Amino acid sequence: MASSSSKGGGVDTRGLESGVVTHVAGENAPTPVREEDLRNRFLSFEPIFDQKAQVVARELVLRGKDVADERREELKRMNEDMLLTGLYSLSQDGLLSGQSLFVKISRDVLFSDALAQLAHPGIVWVLNDADAKIVEQVGRLSSAGGMKFCLEAPEPDLVHEVWQFQRIPAHAKPPALPGGQLVVHNLTREFELPRWPGTSWFMGEYFTGPRPDPNAQPDHDLRLELAAVAMRQSLPSLIQFIRLNPSLETQMMRIARSMAGGLSTEADSAAHAMIKMGGRRSQRVAILTALAGTPVTADNRLYTQVALSRALLMGKLAGAVADIAEPDEAFETGLFSTYPAAFSLSVNQLYRRIGLPRQVYESLAGQDTAINKLLRLAHACEHQDSQLMSRLSAELGISIDSVAATHVEAAVSAEDIGSHLI
Repeated sequence: MASSSSKGGGVDTRGLESGVVTHVAGENAPTPVREEDLRNRFLSFEPIFDQKAQVVARELVLRGKDVADERREELKRMNEDMLLTGLYSLSQDGLLSGQSLFVKISRDVLFSDALAQLAHPGIVWVLNDADAKIVEQVGRLSSAGGMKFCLEAPEPDLVHEVWQFQRIPAHAKPPALPGGQLVVHNLTREFELPRWPGTSWFMGEYFTGPRPDPNAQPDHDLRLELAAVAMRQSLPSLIQFIRLNPSLETQMMRIARSMAGGLSTEADSAAHAMIKMGGRRSQRVAILTALAGTPVTADNRLYTQVALSRALLMGKLAGAVADIAEPDEAFETGLFSTYPAAFSLSVNQLYRRIGLPRQVYESLAGQDTAINKLLRLAHACEHQDSQLMSRLSAELGISIDSVAATHVEAAVSAEDIGSHLI
């Protein structure tokens, strides 16, 4: 693509064209470690999906750890204690509402007094053993306290009625008579999906996408899940996700107060801000928050500015293009256009992990769609390529004056969000 300059309308896109990325992290002054900071650092909420890729539940795990791994018993107990302590903290703060939360425990915990202190109707306790004594204890706790339990087994079998949930691997044969709600884990390929009953729940890379490179930023997974929740879930679910991950709140508030969020009055919290902004603007702010990261790097600030500039340009111009039925999809294409570079993901991985609309995916993947032409027009504006701007504008049926004016407006908003990110 010809270019007379790599800077247009106040948005410098040179960093997006280069294969070299330099991360510049700000210095953080020492501050007391708060309980929610510890939760955010050590706890992860792994999503559980239905067949339509909607999140229906989550599993609480130690970030980067698996308490089921074969390791010395004292280490396994230590990890389990950390998990239960975090769960108690969540319960005390009133954050266990809405979707079910799966928590894996050992036989020892099942027979201890800890469960009485952590009893909550939203928690599903997961065990991988089902001898007679365990079944008896599970039945007693289910009847007396209304507690819920899930049996995790390598192969499905006839399951006692005390188990409300059964979790089995995707490679196993579906049970003829599944006991309770079926949860299939380690699902990686689409062809595995039709084998399971339509009411099944799922975990695995088919829905979440592959895990990031080990050298990725520590908050890589968390930010991608925020974007996925914003795209797939309702506003209450997005609010709950931010409450469970308070490290995202400050950055989200900054973006909400920028021109991107348009929050004109003060809000007490991110939840309050999202209620005032409504579903559509909250979704936009969440996607930009995920792209910016926290604390923001110089590179991610650039990715965020360029994504917003493209989204505003494409969303506004899409209304004048006859071949674009949904202008919102043009906006989302611009918003996600820098995600592959920012997260080192292919467009296909992004599509699967975030849950992008098909038209957005096809346009980002370079297919010859009207939205893809708009994206190329946005690139031409950034590079001040007047010849390409004129050609694409004519093909789309948009006046060049309208394109130029819209690009200036978009660039102003992009500069504004950059000034709010620290």
